[in-house]
Amino acid sequence: NVESLVTPFTYFTMQQVRPCNLDNSGNGSRSAFDFGFPGLECLHCAGHQHPNSRRFFYRTAEILGGNYAHIPNHLLACSACPPEIKRALKEKKEAHLTLKHTLSKGSQKEFFNSVWQRLHE
Repeated sequence: NVESLVTPFTYFTMQQVRPCNLDNSGNGSRSAFDFGFPGLECLHCAGHQHPNSRRFFYRTAEILGGNYAHIPNHLLACSACPPEIKRALKEKKEAHLTLKHTLSKGSQKEFFNSVWQRLHE
């Protein structure tokens, strides 16, 4: 069960994104990635109502695991993210620092490797 590999904060954070692929809209600084490269996008601002939805692209699973903090930071600032999601995120984040020390060594890496593999299937 991949949920047990990370804290509830990390798991909940990753439930707020969905797979996407890089297209030619708003490529900007992501030009190092080829069109079609898999990434993640915010569930809340993705789609037609928000053409500038926040998307996240990472070169490797290690970079994803080391930089996923951009995702909850975005969620807390996202105008389309419901207040109850932001509230739950804040509550889970408070427990995160304590709980992450109770995880098995390497479990978060295993979790993000699993996310990476699913994106790149």
